[in-house]
Amino acid sequence: MGSDGFIQLVTVLAIFVIVLLVTYLTTRFVGGYAKNKVTTGNIEIIDSAKVAPSKYIAIVRTASKYIAVGIGKDEITFLCDIPEDTIAERQSGIVSGYDFKELMEKAKARIGKK
Repeated sequence: MGSDGFIQLVTVLAIFVIVLLVTYLTTRFVGGYAKNKVTTGNIEIIDSAKVAPSKYIAIVRTASKYIAVGIGKDEITFLCDIPEDTIAERQSGIVSGYDFKELMEKAKARIGKK
């Protein structure tokens, strides 16, 4: 009976690992596909900022023209044209916010103090 339980445990763990691997690969594929779909073409969101719940202001490049738009729940409103020489584009690959490793180290430090 002991070996049957061990075999079942190993089988369940193997299935769990396979499901996690398939989920990871699917997420990577879908994320990469969505990223490529968003960044191709003549329309690109350069920057956006949340100004209220479900309200944003965005800078959009359409072909070679830059415009500011207000984005609400059910509407998009043209705000103004923006001269190209005043745009400071984001550097690709840089995401503002916290690094996951940094957050984990802070959490470990807090847990260690208690």
